[in-house]
Amino acid sequence: MKWVRRIFMFLLIIAIGGSGFMAFRNFKPWRDAQEELDEIKSETFQADSVKRGFTADENQQSVAFVLCIKNGSGSCGSSYAIGDPDGKVQYFVTNGHVVQDHVENGYDIAIYFDDLEYQVPEVVFYQYDQNLDMAVLKIPEPISARKAVVIRDSDEVATGEKCTAIGYPDKSMEWDANFIGDINGQTVSSGVISKVNFQPSYSGYSFYYRTFQIDTFISHGNSGGPLLDENGFLIGMNTLGSPDSESVNFSIVSNEITAILDQEGIDYTSSKDYLKAIDKEIEADQKKFDKKHNAAVEEAETEVTETRNKFLLFCAIAAACAVVLLILFIVGNKKVVMVGEQDDGKKSFVYCTKGVFAGQKFEVTGQTMTIGRDQNSCTIVFPEDTPGISSNHCSIYFDARTKAFVLTDNGSTYGTYLSDGRKLTKGVPEKLLPGSTFALADKANEFAVDREAGDGKKKKKD
Repeated sequence: MKWVRRIFMFLLIIAIGGSGFMAFRNFKPWRDAQEELDEIKSETFQADSVKRGFTADENQQSVAFVLCIKNGSGSCGSSYAIGDPDGKVQYFVTNGHVVQDHVENGYDIAIYFDDLEYQVPEVVFYQYDQNLDMAVLKIPEPISARKAVVIRDSDEVATGEKCTAIGYPDKSMEWDANFIGDINGQTVSSGVISKVNFQPSYSGYSFYYRTFQIDTFISHGNSGGPLLDENGFLIGMNTLGSPDSESVNFSIVSNEITAILDQEGIDYTSSKDYLKAIDKEIEADQKKFDKKHNAAVEEAETEVTETRNKFLLFCAIAAACAVVLLILFIVGNKKVVMVGEQDDGKKSFVYCTKGVFAGQKFEVTGQTMTIGRDQNSCTIVFPEDTPGISSNHCSIYFDARTKAFVLTDNGSTYGTYLSDGRKLTKGVPEKLLPGSTFALADKANEFAVDREAGDGKKKKKD
């Protein structure tokens, strides 16, 4: 029967090795699948690419030059397109005084775009008095040469907000020999809102429309151009300038403008509608992302479960075989001698004679005892700041067959020394008889090894 047991034990050893090998092979796929799952879970929806406003460059695409001329003389100003910012435009808004010569004196009128291209508009709304200074121009066909502005509720604007004016100021045109009324001829100036819903009055003449007082520079030619907030939304129309100061100017508030557009049935885009459409777009993109992300997480979790189960299955098989093998080994041997538990009833100890643990003793049991500073791997753990002691300095165990302790240096920086001063070679075991001493780094950290009877008394030396 003994040979049958040995064959069975041999087969169990093969099974343990095979199962361990398969568990090892399946560990990496499990780890990789878990890392991929963690990476997928960490992915979040990003809406940074969605535009929630416009730059000054983009706003310049909304502004156009307006010219009224007759017999070589006339007036000019700025205008801006309204409608759908994603579509073609046909309507432009400007000041009433910009087109006054056309409406009241029969001057020719044109809106200029790029490369001297222009359109002759129809004035579909005109008012130039103390109550309002506004005109709406309609060109024959919608064009894509300009983009519509997005209009913000002027009641939301507060003093101190930054603002930008875009237009064709005459002071800039005087210095531009190549001026042709295109985008390159525009001037962009910035400032802040000084007053809100202000009705200006000068030299006894009052205006009854509401304006923003701004410190943004504007001059003749800026009239009718847009005043924009930090997000590039229209908040006003540049209209008046103080004759006494370049930093005291006035823009008709956007709510005065939209009231006329509503009255005339002319479509425009409000910032609320624009942002609401963007939010819907973001929400739709979020739902698409969530659906795709959840499917990817579910697939990755399935992969983790399958690879983990394979790994655990082979680990369980190896463990079961090891248990059976151990039982057969115990049953087949009447007496088992384990390292550290000798049949003579003696116990093995390491005594600290000098250093941090002086006066303490540590029993050497069935496992190898490691000495050093690493709390995770060492049995005797020195404080982190102990001079000369490495993280994993050395290890020691008791060999029951030879009745000797076995000491090994684990590659320490300052070495492990025997009582005769000899330094151990890294990784080379050295036998120590009971009663021997050794030191870590120097004599300040000295240990002794010995054995005691089961009643706690040291073994007598022969």
